[in-house]
Amino acid sequence: MDSPVRLHSALEDADEVLRERVGELLGVPADAVRVGRLCPLCGSSRHGRPWARAAGHADDVAVSLSRSGEHLASAVARGGAIGVDLEQIAAVERGWDAELVLHPDETDPRDPARRAAVWAAKEAVLKLLGTGLTVPMPRVRLADHDLRELPAPPGNMLVLARRVG
Repeated sequence: MDSPVRLHSALEDADEVLRERVGELLGVPADAVRVGRLCPLCGSSRHGRPWARAAGHADDVAVSLSRSGEHLASAVARGGAIGVDLEQIAAVERGWDAELVLHPDETDPRDPARRAAVWAAKEAVLKLLGTGLTVPMPRVRLADHDLRELPAPPGNMLVLARRVG
């Protein structure tokens, strides 16, 4: 089975990437797919969680996006919710503060790559939940979620969070 996550150049148009990926998944032309954003807090369509729809396919596609440096990660799947996050290891290490990231049940991994994996996992879960960073990372306990680390470009960590059904 094809992975729900693909990497692209950060220069690519994220909406066009979603149109193409959702069209491919549903077997419809990319121009038949509508995409947008919706902020759960203010209702704005200029920012927030991405969505994609195609006529005849009622809300059965979950999408997520993440940009980091030169890369764009897209996640597209049927059923359930999905969240993806791509983080540069060095950037996470520069901004790491265990008190701002870790749940009380979690321990600081100390290794920069593991820290980036934790950070990416937290953001992937927050995208999966649709809250984004409005929920503080320490409220997220990673042991409670279905997470997969995926192959990433050198110097990066890529994590997928899924909720099926």
